[in-house]
Amino acid sequence: LISLVAEISLIIGFTLYSSVAQAGNLVTKIADNVKFSGFVRFITGWSHNLPDDMHNIISDSSKHDTSFITSAGFSRLRFNITGPQIKGWKTIGFVDGDFRGSSGDSAKLRIRQGWVGIKDPYNHWEIYFGQKESILCSMISYKYTLTLEGFIGAGTLYQRSPGIQIFRYFGPYHIATEVMKASDAGPGTGKLNKSYSDKPSYTVRIGYKDDALEGWLAFRYDNSKESFDPQKRGQYSSNAGWLFIGEVEWRTKRRIPFVGLYATGYIGKGSAYPHIFRKFIEDGGPLSNLILINSKKDNTWGAMFGIRVDNIDKFAFAVTLGLAEVEDGDNSWASIVGRNTQGESLMETTIRANVKYKLNPAFWFGFEYVYSKLSGMPEAADYKGSSLLLHVNYSF
Repeated sequence: LISLVAEISLIIGFTLYSSVAQAGNLVTKIADNVKFSGFVRFITGWSHNLPDDMHNIISDSSKHDTSFITSAGFSRLRFNITGPQIKGWKTIGFVDGDFRGSSGDSAKLRIRQGWVGIKDPYNHWEIYFGQKESILCSMISYKYTLTLEGFIGAGTLYQRSPGIQIFRYFGPYHIATEVMKASDAGPGTGKLNKSYSDKPSYTVRIGYKDDALEGWLAFRYDNSKESFDPQKRGQYSSNAGWLFIGEVEWRTKRRIPFVGLYATGYIGKGSAYPHIFRKFIEDGGPLSNLILINSKKDNTWGAMFGIRVDNIDKFAFAVTLGLAEVEDGDNSWASIVGRNTQGESLMETTIRANVKYKLNPAFWFGFEYVYSKLSGMPEAADYKGSSLLLHVNYSF
């Protein structure tokens, strides 16, 4: 707690020392404008065999009991920075932090995103450098959940790592490209055993957005070299892979009530996808020590579908169904499971339902129910769980 207070005090003190406060904004000695924002989020409730619901980690149901969850670590601090122009090009920056870092029993402020960018005077080009959410993230899916982490369930993808992004806009259309490196700061590009490859991933995307329709398609290639066998750390092999992914939402132009329909899906092979299944940490079940499945010959696919209704007397509702499957293409899971697993697969199914009530533009609370299970391999039969969590949020 002392270290947390000290870090916050240092940030606030430095900002106040070098700036002048203005109605929610800051003007520093260099930047033209710094907008300070964020939110405080308190989460509490019960979870059965979902030790970390925010990452959908499922444990063997025969080994765990229902647990009581409380957290305020998902609260965020954000700075949007507008700097001096360069021959008409706008310079911008963004810093996003939460309190999910840890040291012993204390939460620490950590950086989720930190990037700088430039925009041309006609808003046709945008170029970003730094740690930023990938252009293949299922970001529209955030509207269908109360969860604050990027991986909201089966069928969605999330990644934030250092890299370069370039956007070109043509009215409602855009094309984008990205070169991104795996890093300890985030899930990376599907890495295992913390043995991050020195090869970047390459992604291209096309998209469209107007008042009623928003969507995009992306393709990624990853030429990784890393170990996928926990018993063979340091013995690297080519895990090169590819991923094709898309995301779309249709929404009514009528705002009261507002209705949105959502779908996302991906198909791929090898190491090009971010984490599909997370660690089964000391759960005592047959999948203990299974960390990530991403060898060169493994196939994967996933999809999520959702519907949301908003602006019904300050209430909002959403329901989603997610599916994700990975197939062992080269018997690389055998060292974990203890038998031949070539051609077998694990499938994850996630169902979410939530309701949110807005007391005012800044203050809302909501409940979210999650049911998740694994299927496919016999060892996955007992991996299922559910949770019911209360979210209380105050934005500033």
